[in-house]
Amino acid sequence: MKLVLLLLLASTLAAARGGRTGAHGAPSPAERQAGGVAQPRQAPRQSMQAVPLQKAIALGSETVYLSPDTSTAKVGTIPPGQQIGVQAVNGKFTQVFSGISGWITGHNFVLLSAPNADEVIFGAAAALQRKAYDDQSDAETKNATRLFLNIYNYLPQSPRAGEALYRGAALQWDTKVSEMPSSAAPDMRLFPDDSLLHRVESKFKGTPWAARAAYKLLIEHFTCGDWFTKPECIGKEANRYRDYVKKYPASPDAPEAVYDALYREAIAWTLYSQPGKNANASNAADARSRVTADAALLARAYPHTDWAARGAYLEFQVAHNSPLPLPPATPLGGP
Repeated sequence: MKLVLLLLLASTLAAARGGRTGAHGAPSPAERQAGGVAQPRQAPRQSMQAVPLQKAIALGSETVYLSPDTSTAKVGTIPPGQQIGVQAVNGKFTQVFSGISGWITGHNFVLLSAPNADEVIFGAAAALQRKAYDDQSDAETKNATRLFLNIYNYLPQSPRAGEALYRGAALQWDTKVSEMPSSAAPDMRLFPDDSLLHRVESKFKGTPWAARAAYKLLIEHFTCGDWFTKPECIGKEANRYRDYVKKYPASPDAPEAVYDALYREAIAWTLYSQPGKNANASNAADARSRVTADAALLARAYPHTDWAARGAYLEFQVAHNSPLPLPPATPLGGP
């Protein structure tokens, strides 16, 4: 019996040593790899958290790196307003797809599934629009345009959708109009794509944004001809503005539209009342009466606005027979 117990004890001790060494007391594979000396366990590396691909919008310009390390190669840049797919997070890095695949730092993007994504995108767009105005930057204008339009394109049910579509469309329109040849005669004007402004009118009828889009598009009708060779075209433009005010009396742009009409009549009065080929006392008297009527409308319907005060100033000049300075060329909308 004692012999059996001694054999069992010897077997147990051998098994215990076998957990650390190989057969016959040889070092284990781990010990052989480490030179026969057991090494301390290394701390695991920071794990990469994979997530389902999520759609997001970049809020600022982002450099894309090949790996989650800013010392690796730069593979591209994502502009503000670009749609991206978010794949994984590794510490402060995010893996994204947007035509190119790579890693960006920080979190300068918003998931389209976020509850306030529309407000965040709208805020970023408004900030860029202000920066574009201050810096006179075409690049920032395009970035702001892209951000505004993303709200309508990806979040069409947002309360911000109508205003965002208008502001994006207006920025794009104004940029394209400013690129039109200034030397083009009015009857030779070719206007840029107006589909986005018309979409504002059709999708958001009855809103201030539809009215403002219609105001932007008025200039498409100003193709009658040069004011100085065909002064009757001035009155046609003025009537376009008056028709706009009748259709959209509550528009944020209505006071300016009345002033635009008044200014044109004051210019017509100046042309008709001065000596020269356009002199016409009867037409001058008619233009003067319309200046008075437009100024009265501004004072009555839109009091305490800059447009009402400016209209009163023009009426004062005409009433006192003070000719207005003539523009060097026929303007495209506005004074």
